[in-house]
Amino acid sequence: MAANKLSKGYNLRWESSRMMLPEHREQILEEKCKEQKFNPPILDDDQLQEINRVIAKSIEQERAVTITYAEKYGTAKFCGWIQKVNMIEGWLKIINDEDTLRLSFERILQVEIC
Repeated sequence: MAANKLSKGYNLRWESSRMMLPEHREQILEEKCKEQKFNPPILDDDQLQEINRVIAKSIEQERAVTITYAEKYGTAKFCGWIQKVNMIEGWLKIINDEDTLRLSFERILQVEIC
């Protein structure tokens, strides 16, 4: 006789937990994606000089920039005006109408003038 759910040794109390709702599956997949940390690429000297040039130009002309930067699990973008650059501590402050971002130089991947 083959074993079935009613055979001795099966736990009927937890049998119903084998089914998973689509919402729960999506949440589990999102958590797995978050566990995979993002390793940003190492920028070469030309890319760093280009970032420096664009930042200097945007400050000089008082133009907004879009900065692509590294976060823990991927990249993010922020658009605004560069308000302050602290060369000693290695960060810059960007503002727009809704938010303010203080970003370290190491996290910057790309800068474009809007």
